[in-house]
Amino acid sequence: MKNIMKLTALVAVLGLTPSVMAENEQIVFSPPTLASPFEVHMQKSAVKTAKELGVNIQVLDGQGSSPKQVADIENAITRGAQGFIVSPNDVNAIADAVVEIQSAGLPVVTLDRTINAQQPVPHFGANNYKGGYAIAEYVKKQFPNGADLILITGQPGSSSNIERTKGIRDSLKEGGSKYRLVADQNGNWMRAEGMRITESLLPSLAKKPDVILSANDDMALGAIEALSAQGYKPGDILVTGFDASPEALSRIKEGWMAVTADQRAGYAVKMAMGQLVDNIRDKKAITGADYPPTIISKDNLDQAERIGELK
Repeated sequence: MKNIMKLTALVAVLGLTPSVMAENEQIVFSPPTLASPFEVHMQKSAVKTAKELGVNIQVLDGQGSSPKQVADIENAITRGAQGFIVSPNDVNAIADAVVEIQSAGLPVVTLDRTINAQQPVPHFGANNYKGGYAIAEYVKKQFPNGADLILITGQPGSSSNIERTKGIRDSLKEGGSKYRLVADQNGNWMRAEGMRITESLLPSLAKKPDVILSANDDMALGAIEALSAQGYKPGDILVTGFDASPEALSRIKEGWMAVTADQRAGYAVKMAMGQLVDNIRDKKAITGADYPPTIISKDNLDQAERIGELK
């Protein structure tokens, strides 16, 4: 709250009104980390969109730390930022910082990941629950008589992991006991962890699993590396991802990955930035954008948002 008081005092001293402040819009984009290719893609999209809209953008890398993300946001409020796009590292840990933004009378939206806040926060991004559910539904269609599955989950506490894995689990549960999770391990979104988990699990299982479900593409790509190193061929084990990164699209083309979920992150960034800037400039309402991701397989690769980046 001290930061809010500082900002209020600064505005009063300088005699700034909202309309005057909006002449040099300063937008803050706060991602949870820039160690992930998906987050880097969102950052590049945000910088590009800000340039197109003629606004200044400051990207504050949370470095996977909720305390750092909170401190970054509080400092940005004090420095006079006029709008915030936040992709929370944790659904709960960033909530107080978002309250500070709202209490300062500044617009804030969430991108890709949601937050448990006291007041509603407009959200932009593909519906992670629906994406996870659709991935599992695809798997059930490929294995109507049941399957043994490995599930590799992402960062605990992140809404994207919570929602995706809930969608997967709910769909599998509806399929009955013939869909068996023979292993359920956390890979923290990291490719190296996806590889390590797969390397260690395969020799320990009584028989080859039918499916490896991964909560993001990076962990799936790590799993594919492990499969290749152990002599498996494309299609021996069905692998799923989530994010539709260019490398994942390549692996789908090669047959190593069956499906991924395309969140159309570039679209979400443009929508979020556009509505945020319209609110700052013209007080237009921010409505958010919630839409189902597109499930991408070999049959519809051309529909992927990043297909143009395929090498």
